[in-house]
Amino acid sequence: MARREIGMLLIAVVCATSMALSENASAAVELSLKLNKGKTFYERTAIDQKMTQEIMGQQQNAGLTLGMIQKAEVLETDGQGNMRIRYTYTWTRLKQEGPMGAVDYDSAKQTTPPAGAEGFAALLGQSYSIQISPKGKVLGIEGVKEMAEAVRKKLPAGSNPDDGPSPLSSFLDEQGIREMTEQSMAVYPEQPVEVGASWTTKQTMKRGMPMFTESKLILGKRDSGVATIGLVGTIKPDPSGPPMDIQGMKMKIDMAGTQESTILMNEATGLVQSRKGRQDLKGQIKIGASAEGPFDMQIPMTMASTFTIETSDRPWETKPQ
Repeated sequence: MARREIGMLLIAVVCATSMALSENASAAVELSLKLNKGKTFYERTAIDQKMTQEIMGQQQNAGLTLGMIQKAEVLETDGQGNMRIRYTYTWTRLKQEGPMGAVDYDSAKQTTPPAGAEGFAALLGQSYSIQISPKGKVLGIEGVKEMAEAVRKKLPAGSNPDDGPSPLSSFLDEQGIREMTEQSMAVYPEQPVEVGASWTTKQTMKRGMPMFTESKLILGKRDSGVATIGLVGTIKPDPSGPPMDIQGMKMKIDMAGTQESTILMNEATGLVQSRKGRQDLKGQIKIGASAEGPFDMQIPMTMASTFTIETSDRPWETKPQ
């Protein structure tokens, strides 16, 4: 009888525990960024793009790999939970392959950057600060102008990252950093959500390729303090977006497509532990003599990108290739 009673007691404990876990998983959770002053984390980003374009009936292929690690330090948190975070570049990676040649640079392996990678080498050790809300909205940016000036001083004479679609230009511009930050961090729902609940986000990109992005996010599951969120979105061009300058001409990138990703989020802090996904765009590049047009030259183009963003409380020991 004693063994039987013990067995029944164990079964009851297991059932109660299972019910508690089930109730916790189905309860609503508030997902937001909650970082205390003094918190330090490290963010690693890797982006791979494959591009094809057709010029005068000839198909051209190009590839771009970008990588970086940033040390992030929470300098202060105010009464509304808004955080001021200082980001410092500790590793950069640039690899380009295309009709104009190739560049391959990894700051962990090369002390002297090859031609074309000087700007990414100059980012090392540079910092800027962002004030960000608990919902991932950028409220203010400091230090970007000083950082851009320091980087430009190390570029070869005559180099201008703003002339054409340079991968460096967005890292030296307040608007570019604002948009990249919100694109990766403004993923939180406005209200507490349960498993299976969904919410939407909308973003406008003005830097580089002007576009509108609308995404639907779904809380897929909760496990051991980690929320798994799925994201699917659509991307449309902004026809009123300004063209880019490229060697005295004006260029507009008119592309549309989809994106999807899986986000693993720490429920206690709101930090995105990892986000992996892809983006597929198709459209055309339009080139004209002035911002008003006409854009007589049109080049069909496709772009397929994969990306990974990860955070850790410790410095990353290995870098993505």
